[in-house]
Amino acid sequence: MGTNIHLRFPAGISTEPVVCNLTRLFELDFNITTAQISERREGFLILELLGSPENCRKAVDYLRSRGVEVTPVAQRIRRDESLCVECGVCTAICPTSALHMDEQRHLVFDKERCTVCTLCTRVCPVQALQVDSEA
Repeated sequence: MGTNIHLRFPAGISTEPVVCNLTRLFELDFNITTAQISERREGFLILELLGSPENCRKAVDYLRSRGVEVTPVAQRIRRDESLCVECGVCTAICPTSALHMDEQRHLVFDKERCTVCTLCTRVCPVQALQVDSEA
């Protein structure tokens, strides 16, 4: 299991290989679960770091020293089945297919695939998808 973090890059460093350096400098593997760069060259990533806890901590310190805003992914998406009308709007925007329709056209929410990008919460017409902070 890895350490999941949300990274927000300022425009000045969005083209630098700071994430790739995590492998070389800290002996970490990483998995990019969500990524976006805006027209202004600002960007964000949701990243899973795979390696020792000590090297993960050093990597986070390194990222912060480079001007990257780092926050732990300490949230989950909650689906209120009593509100959900299974319209499927969320499935069209989900970048990881954590939300998808099964063969019977029922909405399936695979929490393990969810990266908490929150796109689904913005498009749900009945607000059946909400962000829950972990306690």
